[in-house]
Amino acid sequence: MTTQDDVQALSDWMIESALLASDYEPMFAEVCERLSGMGIPVTRVSASMTTLHPMMEAYSLRWSRDNGRTSVEAFSHGSADQEDWQRSPMKALVDSGEFYARYDLVDPGPRSKYPLLQELAEDGITDYLAFLSPFSDSRSPVTRQDGMVSSWSTSQAGGFSKEHVTTLKRLIPRFALIAKLANRERLAENVANAYLGEQVGRRVLNGQIKLGDGDSIRAVIWFSDLRNSTSLAEQLPREEFLYLLNDYFDSMAGAVMEHGGEVLRFIGDAALAMFPIGADGFSDREARERALKAAVAAAERANQHNFTREKAGQTPFRYGIGLHVGDIMYGNIGVPNRVEFTVIGPAANTTARLESLTKELDRRVLVSREFADGIVHDWKSMGEHTIRGSGHTLEVLSPLLDV
Repeated sequence: MTTQDDVQALSDWMIESALLASDYEPMFAEVCERLSGMGIPVTRVSASMTTLHPMMEAYSLRWSRDNGRTSVEAFSHGSADQEDWQRSPMKALVDSGEFYARYDLVDPGPRSKYPLLQELAEDGITDYLAFLSPFSDSRSPVTRQDGMVSSWSTSQAGGFSKEHVTTLKRLIPRFALIAKLANRERLAENVANAYLGEQVGRRVLNGQIKLGDGDSIRAVIWFSDLRNSTSLAEQLPREEFLYLLNDYFDSMAGAVMEHGGEVLRFIGDAALAMFPIGADGFSDREARERALKAAVAAAERANQHNFTREKAGQTPFRYGIGLHVGDIMYGNIGVPNRVEFTVIGPAANTTARLESLTKELDRRVLVSREFADGIVHDWKSMGEHTIRGSGHTLEVLSPLLDV
């Protein structure tokens, strides 16, 4: 028997948790367990929300009383067009503009409209409740799906009682509050990581947002650039040029991230990245080895993309990569109300100069002597070259194998 004291205690706990939660997945499981322990006969619970993420459109949590476990499923962009969602009772609820729906799964009529409900009925589910919990005004959940959709089902004979439904209607908005606040934190992390990179995003979210905030660190610096980008942009249709850029960036930035590097900026058709050295990164040797492996991987990715492009009658792309190691200033520059977290300093300028030399020396990858020292690889010295703007000379080398 569920008492009002039990409901109030759970309600209080949920409000307190909303203030502290940065991840609502553990809370989801505990809410389900507590409801079950209070006598609410939940058998299967799901909760879904959209998100801002370059790879993911939405994610869903599902809890089952049979095993007491919570599973997480991510949905890629475009999933809303798939048949499973289009023919679901949740989609019908969102489209209706209502916030609550109930289906008696013992009755063949209601469940016959939706394949999911038919499956649940075959698994012994007798009653299915669907809730839409908006996170803003009542029009937004329909147009932007800004909210949480949840389902609460039971296998109990006769379904949920009137008291059970009343309790769920009282508590679900509390859980939606936990989900909303935790989801907002997750959105902030997703946006920061997508636009700034994981390490920079973490620094910004931790409060390094003032002009001048930052550190001096040692790192391997990567600078890559697309060859003949101006003529490509003039010759190719806009969409085709964008596809080429994305294939190129997938080759460069994809290889960097795959090997533990941090992409700091896309500067037009150039990419600035680093492999940090020290407490927040790798050993000096490992950082250089990872950067070189990333350059090898970038060549492999570019070759695959260009093979596909040429097979489709599309223009292939060429590129250059410069690699150097040194001390850089890593922090905010700009004006007080518009800052950018990036790397600056002579080592970064040297790396950009190395990349520009790839055109003059007709090599895809060039590195400095400081980078190459201690790394086992076949190197070809390309001679001493003056670093533009500094007057200093630098021995430049090119890897002979794989790149």
